Amino acid sequence: MDDMKSKVHLQKVDSYSIEKIEAFVREALLVIDEKNSLFSTGQKVLLKPNLLRGFGPEYCVTTHPMVVEAVCRVLKDFSVGQITISDSPALGSLEAVAKKAGYDPLKKKYGCKIVPLSDPIPFKNEEGVPHLKIAGCLSEFDRIVNLPKVKSHCQMAMTLAIKNLFGLVIGKRKPILHCLVKNDKVKFGKMLIDIARHVNPCLTIADGIEAMQGQGPIHGSPYPLGVLLASTDMTALDRIAAELLSFSNVYALEAAKLKGYGNYELEKIEISGVENLSSLTVSDFEPARAMDISFNPYRIMKSFLKQFYEVGIKEKRDAFN
Repeated sequence: MDDMKSKVHLQKVDSYSIEKIEAFVREALLVIDEKNSLFSTGQKVLLKPNLLRGFGPEYCVTTHPMVVEAVCRVLKDFSVGQITISDSPALGSLEAVAKKAGYDPLKKKYGCKIVPLSDPIPFKNEEGVPHLKIAGCLSEFDRIVNLPKVKSHCQMAMTLAIKNLFGLVIGKRKPILHCLVKNDKVKFGKMLIDIARHVNPCLTIADGIEAMQGQGPIHGSPYPLGVLLASTDMTALDRIAAELLSFSNVYALEAAKLKGYGNYELEKIEISGVENLSSLTVSDFEPARAMDISFNPYRIMKSFLKQFYEVGIKEKRDAFN
């Protein structure tokens, strides 16, 4: 075996069965973490799912709570000290979005904290994108586990492991950064790579049991892809997912290849869990209709007003009622 190869573990999992998902996580760790070095007693672990908007899991906008729960179960067996779930939703507070996504039971069952990202700090990136700040609170954690949802994306073709870490840019800085790259999708992808290098999650487990096709990342429709993927190399994982979906032009992957981040070439990726990748490849997954990456000023202002209404008025009213 070539030591330079990246390992990607994937399996056919056709339903959100906690037993099946937990078995996948355990098997993936046996394959990927042969030295049993990723997790240990007392660690503080941050789980970064996709909690983009407040939708129930059946809409496939967010990482399914069963995937997060399976990871919690396994981490508890490693006697980690604290599990924290966090993200920066595009609309709504983290508390409200996580509740709608079905995450609330995890707090009582596993002692998880669901805590908003905090302490935005300047981040110097190779692409020279100004005003880029990410959550400074990341330094509080010993390990970060990336838990993306497999989705089509109207601006970046596909959102998965690499793109999911953009959620660590807090709040309404995200649409501003979309504009600052001047609709250069590869440049935006390179910025994502800079973030990925900095954050460096120890493990990625991707929820592709029910993926989102069409006009993702929000307005698409469920697609029964029926797979889970895991790797320590986000580029390798995204590349295998792109192969499964028959996607040939994914901007984050193009950026990863240009910046030499992770293993992009298939011959440098070792696949486990299935004998033949082509057995899981689909040809009818609907891609998103391409849109510019930049938001016009009207759309940004509308987004700010919607966030003010959602958090400042609607959530408080709903809690009162």
